[in-house]
Amino acid sequence: MILTQGQEENKGGMTLNDEIVICKECKKPEYWGEMRWLSGRCVCRDCYKANYEQETKEPYTWDDLDGKRPTMNEYREQERRKCENMN
Repeated sequence: MILTQGQEENKGGMTLNDEIVICKECKKPEYWGEMRWLSGRCVCRDCYKANYEQETKEPYTWDDLDGKRPTMNEYREQERRKCENMN
């Protein structure tokens, strides 16, 4: 596996940036490497866009937040594999 700068391989063979986490703002799954910082909070792409538009009163016009979002089922499967690896 070739890792780009800033990525690290974890035990499951996937990169830490690919790990699925839960956004503390909306409770939806997001890839760790896609989380964004805004006003001191680390949030998913959807929350980032909504917060940006609310704070600036301007539409978010860039396309850097596009792309696949993980599903809750993918998150649960990841967590199940983590638990299996603990045994």
